[in-house]
Amino acid sequence: MVIFCIVLSLALLALLLRIAYSRRHFHLYPAAKTAASLGFVGTALACHAQSGVNSGYFALLMVCLLACLAGDVLLGVANLHAGFFSRFFLAGTVAFMGAHAGFCVLFARAPGVRLRPILALPALVAGAAALCIRDKRRFKLKKLAPAAFVYALCVGLMTSLALAGWLGAPSARSALTAAGAVLFFASDALLLFLYFYHKKRGWLRAANLLTYYIGMLCLALTA
Repeated sequence: MVIFCIVLSLALLALLLRIAYSRRHFHLYPAAKTAASLGFVGTALACHAQSGVNSGYFALLMVCLLACLAGDVLLGVANLHAGFFSRFFLAGTVAFMGAHAGFCVLFARAPGVRLRPILALPALVAGAAALCIRDKRRFKLKKLAPAAFVYALCVGLMTSLALAGWLGAPSARSALTAAGAVLFFASDALLLFLYFYHKKRGWLRAANLLTYYIGMLCLALTA
């Protein structure tokens, strides 16, 4: 069942990529994005049904994955109709920020997480975000600039906790967690350039979707 869910998730991702670059079918983008997100939610459910252990971890993981699903739906609608400074985009950003906060709690509870140099990553990420926010000629964040700074801090903390857990207690689960967090981090960094950079690059959307959905699949497989 887990293998089937993985294959289905990848097939839905391929369909999403096809629709994302099709003018004729782009009106299906929110639905395709929702379906692809349901793929990683279904994979997590299948993994937990097969393992049946650590229900506390699974419950919090599902909250985070469902928050990501909600964010995907809202950003899909924003892409199609409302734009990147609409209430849909802002609500989607809040949903993802909640997911990142939940992942921070989840990863902080993992065995082996200790104070390590890698935990300096949030400050570095927030500093890089601050430089981007200040460069108003290249990055058009407008009223989203304060939220972007807080978001970057949260993403950096999530990623550093996942890496600290893997370094402190290497295992298949901690490796999947670290890989998922790093890919999630990469997708958010790409999203900044995809939506707010003054020069648009067509390949950024594919890179953003690939890093995000493969990262979420990695996290789902830890259930």
